[in-house]
Amino acid sequence: MQASLKASSTIDALENRGGETTQSTFDYIAKIVPTLALMSGIGVLMTAFLAPLTSSAAQGAKLVFAGAVAGIISRTFCAPIEMVSTVMMCRGDECSSMTEELMQTWKAEGIKGMFKGNAANCLKVAPSRGTQFLVYEFMKRQMVIFGFGMGAAASLNAGARLLAGGIAGMVAAVIVYPLEVVKTMLTLYPEECGGSIPGAVQKVWNNGGLGALYRGLGPTLVAMFPYVGVEFMVYETLKKRWETAFGPVGTVVLLLLGALGGAAAQATAHPLDVIRRRMQMQSMFKGKKDAKDKPVKRYSNMFTGIYRVSKDEGIHALFNGLGPACLEKIPSTAIGYFIYEWMKVALKVTSV
Repeated sequence: MQASLKASSTIDALENRGGETTQSTFDYIAKIVPTLALMSGIGVLMTAFLAPLTSSAAQGAKLVFAGAVAGIISRTFCAPIEMVSTVMMCRGDECSSMTEELMQTWKAEGIKGMFKGNAANCLKVAPSRGTQFLVYEFMKRQMVIFGFGMGAAASLNAGARLLAGGIAGMVAAVIVYPLEVVKTMLTLYPEECGGSIPGAVQKVWNNGGLGALYRGLGPTLVAMFPYVGVEFMVYETLKKRWETAFGPVGTVVLLLLGALGGAAAQATAHPLDVIRRRMQMQSMFKGKKDAKDKPVKRYSNMFTGIYRVSKDEGIHALFNGLGPACLEKIPSTAIGYFIYEWMKVALKVTSV
Protein backbone atom coordinates (compact mmCIF):
# COMPACT_ATOMS: atom_id res chain seq x y z
CA MET A 1 0.00 0.00 0.00
CA GLN A 2 2.78 2.38 0.94
CA ALA A 3 4.67 1.47 -2.23
CA SER A 4 1.56 2.19 -4.27
CA LEU A 5 1.10 5.60 -2.62
CA LYS A 6 4.77 6.41 -3.17
CA ALA A 7 4.58 5.46 -6.85
CA SER A 8 1.41 7.52 -7.24
CA SER A 9 2.99 10.57 -5.62
CA THR A 10 6.05 10.18 -7.86
CA ILE A 11 3.88 10.08 -10.97
CA ASP A 12 1.95 13.14 -9.78
CA ALA A 13 5.22 14.99 -9.17
CA LEU A 14 6.48 14.13 -12.65
CA GLU A 15 3.19 15.23 -14.21
CA ASN A 16 3.28 18.50 -12.26
CA ARG A 17 6.88 19.03 -13.30
CA GLY A 18 5.95 18.37 -16.93
CA GLY A 19 3.11 20.88 -16.67
CA GLU A 20 5.42 23.48 -15.15
CA THR A 21 7.99 22.93 -17.91
CA THR A 22 5.32 23.28 -20.62
CA GLN A 23 3.97 26.48 -19.07
CA SER A 24 7.51 27.83 -18.69
CA THR A 25 8.16 27.09 -22.36
CA PHE A 26 5.07 29.01 -23.49
CA ASP A 27 5.94 31.92 -21.20
CA TYR A 28 9.50 32.04 -22.55
CA ILE A 29 8.36 31.99 -26.18
CA ALA A 30 5.80 34.72 -25.49
CA LYS A 31 8.53 36.92 -24.00
CA ILE A 32 11.10 36.53 -26.79
CA VAL A 33 8.81 36.82 -29.85
CA PRO A 34 8.48 40.65 -29.57
CA THR A 35 12.25 40.93 -29.14
CA LEU A 36 12.91 38.80 -32.21
CA ALA A 37 10.42 40.85 -34.25
CA LEU A 38 12.04 44.11 -33.15
CA MET A 39 15.56 42.87 -33.96
CA SER A 40 14.44 41.64 -37.38
CA GLY A 41 12.92 45.02 -38.15
CA ILE A 42 16.07 46.85 -37.09
CA GLY A 43 18.15 44.51 -39.24
CA VAL A 44 16.07 45.21 -42.34
CA LEU A 45 16.21 48.98 -41.78
CA MET A 46 19.99 48.92 -41.18
CA THR A 47 20.53 46.92 -44.36
CA ALA A 48 18.47 49.37 -46.39
CA PHE A 49 20.34 52.32 -44.87
CA LEU A 50 23.88 50.94 -45.37
CA ALA A 51 23.50 49.41 -48.84
CA PRO A 52 23.73 52.68 -50.88
CA LEU A 53 26.77 54.02 -48.95
CA THR A 54 30.13 53.73 -50.72
CA SER A 55 32.77 55.39 -48.50
CA SER A 56 35.59 53.34 -46.96
CA ALA A 57 34.11 53.88 -43.49
CA ALA A 58 30.75 52.65 -44.74
CA GLN A 59 32.39 49.54 -46.22
CA GLY A 60 33.89 48.77 -42.84
CA ALA A 61 30.52 49.29 -41.13
CA LYS A 62 28.91 46.95 -43.66
CA LEU A 63 31.42 44.20 -42.89
CA VAL A 64 30.90 44.55 -39.14
CA PHE A 65 27.12 44.55 -39.54
CA ALA A 66 27.13 41.54 -41.89
CA GLY A 67 29.37 39.59 -39.55
CA ALA A 68 27.26 40.51 -36.51
CA VAL A 69 24.01 39.40 -38.16
CA ALA A 70 25.60 36.15 -39.35
CA GLY A 71 27.01 35.43 -35.90
CA ILE A 72 23.77 36.07 -34.02
CA ILE A 73 21.62 33.96 -36.33
CA SER A 74 24.05 31.05 -36.56
CA ARG A 75 24.79 30.86 -32.82
CA THR A 76 21.14 31.16 -31.81
CA PHE A 77 20.19 28.39 -34.22
CA CYS A 78 22.73 26.06 -32.55
CA ALA A 79 22.51 27.41 -28.97
CA PRO A 80 21.30 24.16 -27.27
CA ILE A 81 24.22 22.16 -28.66
CA GLU A 82 26.71 24.88 -27.71
CA MET A 83 25.26 24.90 -24.20
CA VAL A 84 25.86 21.15 -23.84
CA SER A 85 29.36 21.48 -25.31
CA THR A 86 30.28 24.15 -22.73
CA VAL A 87 28.95 22.03 -19.85
CA MET A 88 30.84 18.91 -21.01
CA MET A 89 34.11 20.80 -21.48
CA CYS A 90 33.94 22.34 -18.01
CA ARG A 91 32.65 19.38 -16.00
CA GLY A 92 34.54 16.63 -17.78
CA ASP A 93 33.68 13.05 -16.85
CA GLU A 94 30.95 14.20 -14.46
CA CYS A 95 28.76 14.62 -17.54
CA SER A 96 26.86 11.85 -19.23
CA SER A 97 26.29 11.74 -22.99
CA MET A 98 25.25 14.75 -25.03
CA THR A 99 21.72 13.39 -25.48
CA GLU A 100 21.26 12.74 -21.78
CA GLU A 101 22.55 16.21 -20.86
CA LEU A 102 20.06 17.77 -23.26
CA MET A 103 17.21 15.68 -21.85
CA GLN A 104 18.13 16.53 -18.25
CA THR A 105 18.28 20.24 -19.06
CA TRP A 106 14.93 20.10 -20.84
CA LYS A 107 13.24 18.28 -17.95
CA ALA A 108 14.71 20.61 -15.35
CA GLU A 109 14.48 23.99 -17.09
CA GLY A 110 12.49 23.62 -20.30
CA ILE A 111 13.32 25.64 -23.41
CA LYS A 112 14.79 28.46 -21.33
CA GLY A 113 17.49 26.10 -20.09
CA MET A 114 18.32 25.03 -23.63
CA PHE A 115 19.15 28.65 -24.49
CA LYS A 116 20.77 29.72 -21.22
CA GLY A 117 23.80 31.87 -21.90
CA ASN A 118 22.64 32.62 -25.45
CA ALA A 119 21.88 36.29 -24.77
CA ALA A 120 25.45 36.83 -23.55
CA ASN A 121 26.71 34.71 -26.43
CA CYS A 122 24.88 36.87 -28.98
CA LEU A 123 26.08 40.03 -27.25
CA LYS A 124 29.59 38.62 -27.55
CA VAL A 125 29.40 37.08 -31.01
CA ALA A 126 27.96 40.19 -32.70
CA PRO A 127 31.03 42.42 -32.14
CA SER A 128 33.36 39.41 -32.20
CA ARG A 129 32.25 38.04 -35.56
CA GLY A 130 31.89 41.54 -36.97
CA THR A 131 35.42 42.43 -35.88
CA GLN A 132 36.78 39.17 -37.27
CA PHE A 133 35.39 39.80 -40.73
CA LEU A 134 36.45 43.47 -40.67
CA VAL A 135 40.03 42.75 -39.62
CA TYR A 136 40.23 39.77 -41.96
CA GLU A 137 39.17 41.79 -45.00
CA PHE A 138 41.50 44.63 -43.95
CA MET A 139 44.47 42.26 -43.60
CA LYS A 140 43.77 40.68 -46.97
CA ARG A 141 43.70 44.07 -48.68
CA GLN A 142 46.99 45.07 -47.06
CA MET A 143 48.58 41.82 -48.19
CA VAL A 144 47.40 42.40 -51.76
CA ILE A 145 48.71 45.99 -51.71
CA PHE A 146 52.17 44.87 -50.55
CA GLY A 147 52.17 41.73 -52.67
CA PHE A 148 52.47 39.42 -49.65
CA GLY A 149 51.28 35.81 -49.89
CA MET A 150 50.08 36.04 -53.46
CA GLY A 151 49.33 32.78 -55.22
CA ALA A 152 48.04 31.83 -58.61
CA ALA A 153 45.58 34.05 -60.47
CA ALA A 154 46.57 37.11 -58.41
CA SER A 155 44.81 35.65 -55.37
CA LEU A 156 46.08 35.19 -51.81
CA ASN A 157 47.44 31.75 -51.01
CA ALA A 158 46.29 29.54 -48.14
CA GLY A 159 49.11 30.63 -45.82
CA ALA A 160 48.24 34.31 -46.22
CA ARG A 161 44.59 33.61 -45.47
CA LEU A 162 45.61 31.63 -42.38
CA LEU A 163 47.70 34.57 -41.13
CA ALA A 164 44.96 37.13 -41.83
CA GLY A 165 42.33 34.98 -40.14
CA GLY A 166 44.56 34.29 -37.13
CA ILE A 167 45.21 37.99 -36.53
CA ALA A 168 41.50 38.74 -36.93
CA GLY A 169 40.61 36.10 -34.36
CA MET A 170 43.08 37.40 -31.78
CA VAL A 171 41.97 41.04 -32.16
CA ALA A 172 38.31 40.11 -31.78
CA ALA A 173 39.02 37.89 -28.75
CA VAL A 174 40.68 40.73 -26.83
CA ILE A 175 37.76 43.07 -27.50
CA VAL A 176 34.93 40.80 -26.37
CA TYR A 177 36.60 38.39 -23.93
CA PRO A 178 34.72 39.50 -20.76
CA LEU A 179 31.47 38.55 -22.47
CA GLU A 180 32.90 35.09 -23.14
CA VAL A 181 33.48 34.67 -19.40
CA VAL A 182 29.95 35.90 -18.67
CA LYS A 183 28.47 33.49 -21.21
CA THR A 184 30.28 30.56 -19.59
CA MET A 185 29.07 31.56 -16.12
CA LEU A 186 25.45 31.89 -17.27
CA THR A 187 25.62 28.48 -18.93
CA LEU A 188 27.04 26.69 -15.89
CA TYR A 189 25.68 28.67 -12.94
CA PRO A 190 22.54 30.58 -14.02
CA GLU A 191 21.03 30.57 -10.52
CA GLU A 192 24.13 31.99 -8.82
CA CYS A 193 24.28 34.72 -11.47
CA GLY A 194 20.61 35.63 -11.13
CA GLY A 195 20.03 34.46 -14.71
CA SER A 196 21.10 37.84 -16.13
CA ILE A 197 24.17 39.32 -17.81
CA PRO A 198 24.59 42.13 -15.20
CA GLY A 199 24.23 39.54 -12.44
CA ALA A 200 26.95 37.36 -13.98
CA VAL A 201 29.28 40.35 -14.41
CA GLN A 202 28.72 41.35 -10.77
CA LYS A 203 29.34 37.80 -9.52
CA VAL A 204 32.59 37.43 -11.44
CA TRP A 205 33.74 40.93 -10.45
CA ASN A 206 33.03 40.28 -6.76
CA ASN A 207 35.11 37.12 -6.85
CA GLY A 208 38.16 38.44 -8.69
CA GLY A 209 37.78 41.99 -9.96
CA LEU A 210 38.83 43.02 -13.46
CA GLY A 211 41.35 40.19 -13.71
CA ALA A 212 38.57 37.62 -13.33
CA LEU A 213 36.86 38.97 -16.45
CA TYR A 214 40.02 38.21 -18.44
CA ARG A 215 41.00 34.90 -16.81
CA GLY A 216 41.75 32.38 -19.54
CA LEU A 217 42.64 35.06 -22.11
CA GLY A 218 46.10 33.53 -22.69
CA PRO A 219 44.89 30.16 -23.99
CA THR A 220 42.12 31.96 -25.84
CA LEU A 221 44.59 34.08 -27.81
CA VAL A 222 46.76 31.05 -28.52
CA ALA A 223 43.69 29.08 -29.61
CA MET A 224 42.14 31.88 -31.65
CA PHE A 225 45.03 32.09 -34.11
CA PRO A 226 44.70 28.54 -35.47
CA TYR A 227 40.97 28.42 -34.75
CA VAL A 228 39.83 31.45 -36.75
CA GLY A 229 42.81 31.24 -39.11
CA VAL A 230 42.06 27.64 -40.11
CA GLU A 231 38.34 28.39 -40.44
CA PHE A 232 38.88 31.32 -42.83
CA MET A 233 41.67 29.55 -44.69
CA VAL A 234 39.74 26.33 -45.33
CA TYR A 235 36.52 28.10 -46.26
CA GLU A 236 37.93 30.75 -48.59
CA THR A 237 40.59 28.55 -50.19
CA LEU A 238 38.03 25.87 -51.05
CA LYS A 239 35.56 28.52 -52.20
CA LYS A 240 38.11 30.11 -54.56
CA ARG A 241 39.10 26.73 -55.98
CA TRP A 242 35.47 25.76 -56.52
CA GLU A 243 34.80 29.04 -58.34
CA THR A 244 37.87 28.50 -60.53
CA ALA A 245 36.89 24.94 -61.40
CA PHE A 246 33.08 25.05 -61.53
CA GLY A 247 31.95 28.67 -61.47
CA PRO A 248 29.67 30.42 -58.92
CA VAL A 249 29.12 28.65 -55.61
CA GLY A 250 25.58 27.46 -54.95
CA THR A 251 23.76 27.37 -51.62
CA VAL A 252 24.44 23.70 -50.85
CA VAL A 253 28.14 23.97 -51.66
CA LEU A 254 28.42 27.19 -49.66
CA LEU A 255 26.94 25.47 -46.61
CA LEU A 256 29.23 22.48 -47.10
CA LEU A 257 32.37 24.62 -47.35
CA GLY A 258 31.37 26.53 -44.23
CA ALA A 259 30.80 23.25 -42.39
CA LEU A 260 34.24 21.94 -43.39
CA GLY A 261 35.88 25.16 -42.22
CA GLY A 262 34.10 25.03 -38.87
CA ALA A 263 34.91 21.37 -38.22
CA ALA A 264 38.59 21.84 -39.08
CA ALA A 265 38.83 24.90 -36.82
CA GLN A 266 37.17 23.22 -33.83
CA ALA A 267 39.31 20.09 -34.04
CA THR A 268 42.48 22.21 -34.25
CA ALA A 269 41.91 24.27 -31.10
CA HIS A 270 39.60 22.16 -28.90
CA PRO A 271 42.07 21.25 -26.08
CA LEU A 272 42.85 24.92 -25.50
CA ASP A 273 39.13 25.67 -25.62
CA VAL A 274 38.62 23.19 -22.76
CA ILE A 275 41.34 24.85 -20.66
CA ARG A 276 40.14 28.41 -21.22
CA ARG A 277 36.60 27.55 -20.19
CA ARG A 278 37.83 25.83 -17.05
CA MET A 279 39.97 28.85 -16.20
CA GLN A 280 36.89 31.03 -16.60
CA MET A 281 35.12 28.86 -14.00
CA GLN A 282 37.80 29.64 -11.42
CA SER A 283 36.38 33.11 -10.88
CA MET A 284 32.97 31.90 -9.83
CA PHE A 285 33.75 31.08 -6.22
CA LYS A 286 36.23 32.52 -3.75
CA GLY A 287 36.47 29.24 -1.86
CA LYS A 288 37.70 25.90 -3.09
CA LYS A 289 34.27 24.39 -3.71
CA ASP A 290 31.50 25.23 -6.10
CA ALA A 291 27.77 25.44 -5.50
CA LYS A 292 27.51 21.64 -5.56
CA ASP A 293 30.18 21.33 -2.84
CA LYS A 294 32.74 19.99 -5.31
CA PRO A 295 36.35 21.18 -5.51
CA VAL A 296 37.01 23.82 -8.17
CA LYS A 297 40.22 22.94 -9.98
CA ARG A 298 42.51 25.93 -10.39
CA TYR A 299 45.16 26.48 -13.03
CA SER A 300 47.66 29.34 -12.94
CA ASN A 301 48.19 29.26 -16.72
CA MET A 302 47.26 27.27 -19.79
CA PHE A 303 50.34 25.02 -19.67
CA THR A 304 49.59 24.06 -16.06
CA GLY A 305 45.99 23.47 -17.05
CA ILE A 306 46.89 21.15 -19.93
CA TYR A 307 49.33 19.21 -17.72
CA ARG A 308 46.99 18.83 -14.76
CA VAL A 309 43.94 17.87 -16.81
CA SER A 310 45.99 15.29 -18.71
CA LYS A 311 47.49 13.90 -15.50
CA ASP A 312 44.40 13.93 -13.28
CA GLU A 313 41.71 13.05 -15.81
CA GLY A 314 43.55 11.59 -18.78
CA ILE A 315 44.30 12.94 -22.26
CA HIS A 316 40.72 12.25 -23.29
CA ALA A 317 39.51 15.01 -20.94
CA LEU A 318 41.13 17.60 -23.22
CA PHE A 319 38.69 16.48 -25.89
CA ASN A 320 35.56 16.35 -23.73
CA GLY A 321 32.73 18.01 -25.58
CA LEU A 322 34.44 17.72 -28.97
CA GLY A 323 31.49 15.80 -30.40
CA PRO A 324 28.82 18.36 -29.52
CA ALA A 325 31.28 21.19 -30.24
CA CYS A 326 31.75 19.94 -33.80
CA LEU A 327 28.06 19.13 -34.07
CA GLU A 328 27.37 22.75 -33.15
CA LYS A 329 30.25 24.27 -35.07
CA ILE A 330 29.49 22.56 -38.38
CA PRO A 331 25.95 23.92 -38.87
CA SER A 332 26.77 27.14 -37.02
CA THR A 333 29.71 28.00 -39.26
CA ALA A 334 27.89 26.84 -42.38
CA ILE A 335 24.87 29.02 -41.59
CA GLY A 336 27.14 31.89 -40.52
CA TYR A 337 29.04 31.98 -43.81
CA PHE A 338 25.84 31.58 -45.81
CA ILE A 339 24.23 34.55 -44.02
CA TYR A 340 27.46 36.55 -44.31
CA GLU A 341 27.72 36.00 -48.07
CA TRP A 342 24.03 36.86 -48.48
CA MET A 343 24.47 40.02 -46.38
CA LYS A 344 27.48 41.10 -48.48
CA VAL A 345 25.34 40.87 -51.60
CA ALA A 346 22.49 42.78 -49.95
CA LEU A 347 24.91 45.44 -48.67
CA LYS A 348 26.86 45.56 -51.97
CA VAL A 349 30.20 44.63 -50.42
CA THR A 350 33.12 43.18 -52.37
CA SER A 351 36.03 41.22 -50.88
CA VAL A 352 39.53 40.22 -51.95
